[in-house]
Amino acid sequence: MWPELFTIPFLDAPLRSFGLLVALGFIIGVAMGSKLAGRFGADRERDPERFAEVSWWVLIGVILGARLAWVLVNLGHYLDHPGDILKIWEGGLVMYGGLILAVLLGVWKAKRLGMPAWQSLDYGLTAGFLGQAIGRIGCFLVGDDYGAPTTVGWAITFPEPLRDGSAFPPELAGVPVHPTQFYMSAKALALFFFGLWMLRNKRFHGQVSLLLMMGYAALRFVVEMFRFDAEARGGWFQEGASPADVDARLHELGVATADGHILDPERYRELLRAGTEGMFPQLVLSTSQLVGIVTFVLAGLLLLVLRKRPELQIAKS
Repeated sequence: MWPELFTIPFLDAPLRSFGLLVALGFIIGVAMGSKLAGRFGADRERDPERFAEVSWWVLIGVILGARLAWVLVNLGHYLDHPGDILKIWEGGLVMYGGLILAVLLGVWKAKRLGMPAWQSLDYGLTAGFLGQAIGRIGCFLVGDDYGAPTTVGWAITFPEPLRDGSAFPPELAGVPVHPTQFYMSAKALALFFFGLWMLRNKRFHGQVSLLLMMGYAALRFVVEMFRFDAEARGGWFQEGASPADVDARLHELGVATADGHILDPERYRELLRAGTEGMFPQLVLSTSQLVGIVTFVLAGLLLLVLRKRPELQIAKS
């Protein structure tokens, strides 16, 4: 874990690893998208340059959409603390929101530049998953999107004391957890390579995009099962295992305040390792899983529609 790399001279501000990896992912994603535009674009001479222009709107969509989705999921907190909405450097992004708004703004800009929407989205989304695979490493470096305690051989342990700027809960320091950040990075990388293969084998424009959306929804659904930040993600909680129920249980056990603030981290870890019931919120379906189900179904239906549109068909050579 390395949340803050170093202090920027003269600014007295830290360079955060998450921001650096997201920026690096964006740059590499744009470079790959421009390269793919030269191979799979409608205008192979102009599309690489035009894709770079579209990418700025994609970046705006990723940041605004991801932050807006986070605020909506945690609306109660932000209604009480509206000033925190702009504190994006403290974490708080939901990638479904970023993905959806990025696609909408990217398609809008592409059409304004005269680029075929579905054809451009096919290679643009493929490249975007490469960028996401890199950006997700930043989640690991700050301890965000952390996994559930586990005994699997590939578990990771964040050492105590945590470094400054960490988003990982201090009460879990020293507890082996699922490396869900790497699961999500591997998911995005797998989708990137699948997209590359499909670009060479697709039968109609839009096929790659929609299959990638379906793949993202399915793989994200699975990864969500191994995460531990249920309260932050929100969704449909199991009866008796909501955040309020857990706060009451932890308070009853004497390890937390009535609002769930951990007072005795060591005792909390002992109870967690012992498998004590009621120690953490449990979801039936997270918000991301619910959105994923809708995304998968809609993308599947749209796939059936597009395959019948003659103007999108690719002539066999």
